[in-house]
Amino acid sequence: MVLFFLPHAGGSAKSYSSFKRFLPKELNVVPMELSGRFTRSAEPLLTDVESCVKDLISKHHQLLENEDYAIFGHSMGTVLACELIRQAAAQKLNAPLHVFLSGKNPPDEGVHCFENVENASDEEIVDFFSANSLSSNAPVPDEELMKTLNKILCTDVRMAERYSIAPEEISLDCDITVFYGTDDVLMQNVDMNSWQRYTLGKCETIPFSGGHFYYTQHKEEICQIIKNKLGI
Repeated sequence: MVLFFLPHAGGSAKSYSSFKRFLPKELNVVPMELSGRFTRSAEPLLTDVESCVKDLISKHHQLLENEDYAIFGHSMGTVLACELIRQAAAQKLNAPLHVFLSGKNPPDEGVHCFENVENASDEEIVDFFSANSLSSNAPVPDEELMKTLNKILCTDVRMAERYSIAPEEISLDCDITVFYGTDDVLMQNVDMNSWQRYTLGKCETIPFSGGHFYYTQHKEEICQIIKNKLGI
């Protein structure tokens, strides 16, 4: 069984490697790093969800074709998860056995960080994410590195805000588990139960105390839920 982790805006998928200590060794934890980010910084910085996912499928095609797998996506990762499911189905690859979605409303709902992200400057995006504890990028003394991190954040935010997909475009029939932080500023006007529309299976919504990155305080609990849902 493979568990793919998809990153949040401005974040590295490698940050989820710390989940491994709470998961069984027989579960193959695979962080999906986007092209042009972090461990793949030498590659082109792709700027739309569809291209990013097409690249991910190419990188992980063998696992998606031959292995049972589940997906965990946080924030922008939920958007990437939806597109991954769509493109995998179009290519007749395996469908996920379970999908874990965290910290973001369904992508067909008009709940966004910005009224029009195309009109938001990089500075406005960075300031908004910093002020609301939505970014995992801590300030660093290296000015060039900070510019690079902010460029990745702004690119990710813009492509996630642009993306929309209707439930019928996914045709998902596995169960979904939805997590969120009760103090997350993005969750205050969102009904996370509406993810049920995206699957013919069951959808369970589980709140945790904390903000947007609530899972840093609850990794062991979340991993126990993952194990229970995957039957491992």
